[in-house]
Formats: sequence, C-alpha cells, structure tokens
Amino acid sequence: MEMKYEKSLPSYHSVNGAERPRQSKLWAIPYVIWLCSVCSIWYLNSKKETQTTPSCMQGMWNRWNGKEIFETSDSGNPDNLCPLLDKIDPSKYLYNKEFASYILEDENFRSDALKKLIGAVNIPTQVYDGMKNPNVRDTREELYKEEPRWEPFEAFHHYLSQSFPLVYEKLQVEEVNKFGLVYTWKGTEDLKPVLFTAHMDVVPVDKETLREWKYPPFNATYDEGLLYGRGVSDCKNLLIGLLQTLELLLKEGQFTPRRTIVVAFGYDEESAGTGAQAISKHLVAKHGEDSFYAVIDEGDDGFATIEGTNFILPATGEKGHLNSVIDLHSKGGHSSVPPKHTSIGIIAKLIEQIEETPFQSIITNANPVFNQLQCLAEHSEGLDHELRKNILRAHFDQDANKKIVEYLTQDEETKFLVTTSQAADIIEGGVKSNALPQFVSLLVNHRIAIEESVDSTKQKILENIISIAKKYNYGVIAGEEEILPATDKGYFNYTLQEELKPAPVSPINDFVWNIYGGSLRYLYEDLMFPNDTSTFVVAPYISTGNTDTRFYWDLSRNIYRYSPMGPNSGNIHSVNEYFTFDSHLYLISFYYYYIQVIDSLGDML
Repeated sequence: MEMKYEKSLPSYHSVNGAERPRQSKLWAIPYVIWLCSVCSIWYLNSKKETQTTPSCMQGMWNRWNGKEIFETSDSGNPDNLCPLLDKIDPSKYLYNKEFASYILEDENFRSDALKKLIGAVNIPTQVYDGMKNPNVRDTREELYKEEPRWEPFEAFHHYLSQSFPLVYEKLQVEEVNKFGLVYTWKGTEDLKPVLFTAHMDVVPVDKETLREWKYPPFNATYDEGLLYGRGVSDCKNLLIGLLQTLELLLKEGQFTPRRTIVVAFGYDEESAGTGAQAISKHLVAKHGEDSFYAVIDEGDDGFATIEGTNFILPATGEKGHLNSVIDLHSKGGHSSVPPKHTSIGIIAKLIEQIEETPFQSIITNANPVFNQLQCLAEHSEGLDHELRKNILRAHFDQDANKKIVEYLTQDEETKFLVTTSQAADIIEGGVKSNALPQFVSLLVNHRIAIEESVDSTKQKILENIISIAKKYNYGVIAGEEEILPATDKGYFNYTLQEELKPAPVSPINDFVWNIYGGSLRYLYEDLMFPNDTSTFVVAPYISTGNTDTRFYWDLSRNIYRYSPMGPNSGNIHSVNEYFTFDSHLYLISFYYYYIQVIDSLGDML
C-alpha cells in the first residue's frame, strides 16, 4: 500500500461547546511558590552545572503561561499542547501473537472475508427519505404491505445469520424495532461494556446513473485489489469486519471477555436514524446512562499527511444539523399580467440574500480542530514558521486567531470546519405555465459549527427573511410567532426541521483516548508500514456530517468516529463506490487486538 500525501488540512465532522471561560492566573500563585521550592531542591541536588532554568520549572511555565509556550516547547516534551501518544504493543495482551500473519496473509481467510463482504453488498438495503418507521405496524408482513422497500433488510438479517454461525450461536442477538440488530458478548467482570456500531443501510442508486457504473452497484466486483459496489465503504465493510472479528475470536475459542462487548447496527443512518434511536433507548434501559467505556462508530478512514507528518484523526465530535424550511404564500393571477417579481422571483432574492451573508467563521479551544492545529504546529517540521507561531498563540491572541481562521477559510475543504454551512437544496413552486405561483417552498440545509447553535442559526436566517419581507412588502411568521403581519401580497412562513445541536466533544488525553490512539499507532506503524520509520500523530477531528452517534450521546462521554483502515476508498454516495480490499483485513486486525487490549487493561476512568 502506498502512503497518501496531502498538502492541506483534511475536512472533518463537528461538536458542541462554547469557548471555555478565561480563568484567572491568581489561583496558580501558591502552586508556583510550592513548585519553586521543589524545583530549587531538585536544582541544587542536580549534578548539572548550568545556569539555565530547571526543566521542571520550565515545563510548568510553558503550560501555565501560554504566551511563552511556542518559544520554548519541544516536540518530545510531555508538557506540550499535543503530547505524542505512547504506541500500544498488543502482543503482551494476546493469546495468539501470530494473528496478523493469519488475517493479512492466509489465503483461505482472505477468500472467506472477501466472499462474505461481497454477499453483504449484493443485498440492496437502500433506505429512502420518507420511509415509514418500522414501528407503524406490529409485524413485518403488515409493514411490507405499506412499505415494501423494507423487505431487503430481512434478507440481510438472514444472510448475516448464515454467514456468522458462531456469533448467532454464542452471543445474545436482539432485534430492535424489527430491523435494528444488537449483539452482546457478556463479560465475566463488572467492567464498563464497549459499543461498536455500524449501519446496514446504503444510499439509493439513481437509476439514471446505472450506465456510469463500472460494475453493477449490487453485484460487488473485485478488480485488481479494489472492491466496487454500493455500500462497500459506507459502511458494510465495517459491519462485516466487526462480525468477522467476533467470529474469528469465537472460532479460536481462547478468548473469554472480562468486559462485555456490544455490537449494534442501525438500519436507516442515511435518513431518519430511527434504528439507532431505538437501539440507544434499548441500551440505556438495559445498561443505564453513561454506562459504556466507549462508543466507536464509522468515520473517516486512513490517515492524512499534512506538512510532511502523518496524522490519524478520529472525530471526537460532530457539527449540528438543521433544515430551514421557508414557504412563501402570495396572490395568484394570470401570467400575462405578472408583478415585477413573482413569488419564485422573491424566493430567488431571498436565496441571494442568504448566500451573500455567510455565517462568520470562528475557532475556539472548544473545537477539536483547534487541538489538531496545535498538533500540527508541534509535530510538523515543515510547517511555515509564522503559521506555527500563530497557531500556538491563537488561544490567547486575537490577531493570531484571526490569521488561523483566514488560513482555514482559504479552502472549501477546511472552511466548514469552523463555519456553519448553508445550502439551498430544495425548491418547489408553480403548477402551470400561465398561472402565477401562489406557493413556493425553499429548504436550506445547515451543518452547525461548534461555536454556533440551532437558535443562532435560526436567527441569522430569520434576519434574512425579514430583510427581504420588508423590502418587498410581505409578512413573516416564524413558528407560532407573527413577526410581521401579512400584507395583501402575502407572507413568509419559517419552520425548522431535524434540529440537532452540535455533539458533545469527547475528552482527549485521558485513559480511553490514549489506549485507542496508541492502538491505532500500532496499526499504521507496525502492521501497515512496518518498513517505514514515520511516526503517526493521533489528533482529534471534527465531522461535518452526522453519524448514528447522534443518538448515543447518553451512553458514553467517549465517542469516536473512525474506521481503522488504509486511506484508499472513494466515491461514497456516488457512482463507482470502491475501497481497497486489503484495508478490510487491516480493519479486522485492529479490532481483533483492540478488543483484547481494552479487555486486559480494564477501567481507569
């Protein structure tokens, strides 16, 4: 596998939080006095005959006085803003130390894994917006009469039970809301369970694009190391990889977990998310809130090479989500006597107003991107000196912060890591060529930045609506509130759909994060690239989209969105979706040893 090199920051996903309150440094005075005495004793007893500041004092000063840290810090210093995580060598925790050669090199295992993944991709578990919640009917048979598009999911269940017989024999398997699946491997001790998640649904294939596919989307095809098919990388590879890992552990028969292992698969992550929502309620009722060691879901895969340094970037949060629905009701009439602007024209003016007034870009230390930039500054030797300086000053220097925002917003890939997006995605209106449209509807989709909220997003769009309404003499209603009275021309009606605040940010530099990141370092440095001396830096990441984890916030504070694979996958949600099959084997290898590592180390929460 060749390494993937990128010159700029990668795009992400997002999180919830406001800027942390600035704390007074007065609290530190007694501590610094004590530290001075300790360091003085250390210094006097030291064999070094030097007149420089003792290293223990210097390290503390670096952390306490952020203004000085970029002038004195060392990339290997644990007092840095981004200390390098210790790599976890799993061999001491494994009963089978030759696992990697078997999973990665054994032709029988490889062939079986490929066959099982191809079979899963070939079942068209497409999910569409507006599909009925499976709970609307008591039985599947009754549901299929109203919503036959659910039928492939039952076939998918049957396929899994036939493909992974030991999982279905040895583990507790529960169906939640007809199509959600929860697998539980009960542990022997009272440790917090771990939850691994994926989803069985895929985005639909547009029939108009079928001729553009290299191979039929539901006839998965392996071609020169690549596997093509709808859902092969989003995310049936993860789903099958998790079950393949459990099946292998059960087949070997030497692993008895101390920590309960839970694997859960939703069925409509690509639309409403009712599957994960029902699974979350089920798990909270069964285990309680904040009861899980960690929740690990799908996310970006592989690594990014930025300024010459390799970064592993698990998303520790997600942006929020909101649909602004703006309806315009107006007078009709014959098209032969039109007003200066029809209602479609007025909506066009509103779209222009919205797009010409973008959300302000801002970054604070509440955003995982901020910490990723600090990791970049401390570990990338090729980074521009001025940029490095600004990154390390940005948490207390407004001018430096402004320059960092400018740096991020130069590229569309990184702009929306620190900006709420607004996309006019759907517009409907008009019924006949000779009739003035009396009703026009616009949907604007937003992904809400961590420093924003649903309310602040709503307020900005409402201001745009009011501005156009006043200019062209229309009324405005927002929800149940009349902002401007309707006029003889008509009125705007503003409503919200799918309100989701930015996700809580998962902590970093604690035990759970360190073990996860250290285990990922082993995957890339020792398994994928054993002959390369590169160090992989683990840094937090933010997701601009949303995964099923939006329903799992109550289960754990440690939620990571990342797929431990090689970086060579592409065309997700598009024509010719593919990924490198070797990545599938690396994914299985990771979960094989990670499950045993966290089982051996227990809880240090």
